[in-house]
This record gives sequence, structure tokens and C-alpha cells, in this order.
Amino acid sequence: MKILDVGCSKNKVQGAVGLDIDPNSDADILCDLTKRLPIEDKEYDLIYCKHLLEHLERPDDVIHLVGEIFRVCKPGGRVVLEVPHFSSYIAYADVTHRRYFSWFMLNGLLNKLPHETVKKELKFYKVYRAIGVKFLANRFVEAYERFWTYLFPAETLWFEIIKK
Repeated sequence: MKILDVGCSKNKVQGAVGLDIDPNSDADILCDLTKRLPIEDKEYDLIYCKHLLEHLERPDDVIHLVGEIFRVCKPGGRVVLEVPHFSSYIAYADVTHRRYFSWFMLNGLLNKLPHETVKKELKFYKVYRAIGVKFLANRFVEAYERFWTYLFPAETLWFEIIKK
């Protein structure tokens, strides 16, 4: 199985080929992630892109990179995207964060691409998992993001999909 870690930084997924713009990262391939990726079409079975999209400057860069991830993913391959939820303190804790994601924003972006859902989930801190907030928020996502999000902040969004 060929695994790609897009924006690997210093936390590259074990067994993956790392891709990053930072020469101080653990990347195997250094490149500008806002340009065409230096990878052939349909080359990877599993692609991770964790805590990267929020660093991209322009909305077009996010759309472009997600399209590039789909281009290099094999049909039937998996794509895992993780970003901080807009209500999380980690969304605002890093001055290099340029984008803030809601469940509906990320879902809307992915719905433009052919895929099957494996898991789309709001992840929460332990205390909110223990009292049932995670269950309710993921069951009633719209109500959560409209009314509860600042009372019970989510930590991240985890979307795992299969490319059709």
C-alpha cells in the first residue's frame, strides 16, 4: 500500500512518503503545496492531510490542494483530512493559521468531488466525550454548529473518505 502524507511537517505518518514545503520537515519531497504536486495521477492508496489546510493563505489554495489530493489518489483509495474546528482554541493558537473550518464548510468542499464517506466526525476533548456532547453534536451537526458550538467547543474535524 502506497501512503502519502501531505504537509507532513515533523510528524510524518509511519511508512508514508512525506510532502511539505518546509526544508526542516521530515518530507521526502519538497514542493509548493499550492502548485501542481510532483506526483503522477492515481499513485497513492491512502493519503493523509492533517492540520495543513488551515495554513493555506487563500480559499483557492485549499480548493486546489484538495483537488490535487484527489488527482493523486487511486480510485478506491482513502483520503483522511483533519483540521481544527473553528470553535477550538487550537484554531487560533497558531499565528500561521489562515483558515477556520466548520463541518459544513469542509463537507461542502468534499461534496464537489466523487467520494463515499467512511467517517465524517466532530472530535471533542475527553470531558465532552464523557458527558455525551460528542454523540449529540455528531448526530445533530447543524444544531450543534448553530447553537452549542461555543458552549461545548469541538477540537477537530476528521473526514475519512473513499475516492470513487
